[in-house]
Amino acid sequence: MGPKKRGARKRTSEEALGGEKHRDGNEEEAEERGDRRRKNRGNNKYIGAHVGIQGGIWKAVGSCTEMGGSSFALFLGSQRSWKRPALDQTAAAKFREQCSLQEYNPAHILPHGSYLMNCGSPKEDVFEKSQAMLVDELSRCSLLGLNLYNFHPGSSLGSITTEQCVAKIAGAINHAHQQTPAVVTVLENMSGQGSTVGGKFSELKGIIDKVRDQTRVGVCLDTCHAYAAGYDVAAEGGVKAMLDEFDQEVGLHYLKAIHLNDSKGKLGCHLDRHEDIGKGHIGISAFRDIVNEPRLDNIPLILETPGRPGFEYAEQIELLYSLCEKN
Repeated sequence: MGPKKRGARKRTSEEALGGEKHRDGNEEEAEERGDRRRKNRGNNKYIGAHVGIQGGIWKAVGSCTEMGGSSFALFLGSQRSWKRPALDQTAAAKFREQCSLQEYNPAHILPHGSYLMNCGSPKEDVFEKSQAMLVDELSRCSLLGLNLYNFHPGSSLGSITTEQCVAKIAGAINHAHQQTPAVVTVLENMSGQGSTVGGKFSELKGIIDKVRDQTRVGVCLDTCHAYAAGYDVAAEGGVKAMLDEFDQEVGLHYLKAIHLNDSKGKLGCHLDRHEDIGKGHIGISAFRDIVNEPRLDNIPLILETPGRPGFEYAEQIELLYSLCEKN
């Protein structure tokens, strides 16, 4: 399960009027309030959420500011098609301008890869399309002035070994790195559901070991995925234990981001079922530990929770910041 589009009700009128809609005073005041909240955050934690790009990719920046976020994730194009129109240069320039105006550091913006991609696919046509899309997505990041790109590693579909799947994923990354400059490919840990690769830290390390330019590869740890895969972040000291294990098996210098998701499923269930913060089996204590963990300073901490009335992204961001101990 992946990012949900929050705040759809607020965006409806904006989308209907198109990307050039003039902002009224209320919108400007809301943006200023969100901006003040964002700038007043302490504890070196950059908490935000996955935001939509409807009406123009630059609108993602304003959506994050409005909800009081300090970081955000976004898709770079349609999730429905392998073939997408090229990213408009004017739209990309507006995105860069808005990031500059709202003072978002590219290090705190984490584009999310298309769910169509399977860079470990044993089906050659799917692998070729996935590899080509990876190149395209990294090129879009460059055009937007971004330097991180997060994606799900892939799946063997049960017809090749995990080792073969790992090699294909690393091969796709190496190919994409040759075709594009600078952007860091960030692998996401998985829940271990079906034949997906990346549920074990050792599998992520196996991919990294085969990437030629290891300065351009990293990891995003999803809390729901980790818990579903058997890493007990809900236990007392569980967050620290998971990070210690990650450091031993992979290396903390590869940790580029966190996806903040509670879990509908129980420990080790291997189900990718996100829940709102504090409403699932992980519980609020683990998230308190996360937002006070110094090893997670200065990286994007991104919500992908389903949301519910009165507890959407803005409220969950506020809750998480309220758990931060003041420096």
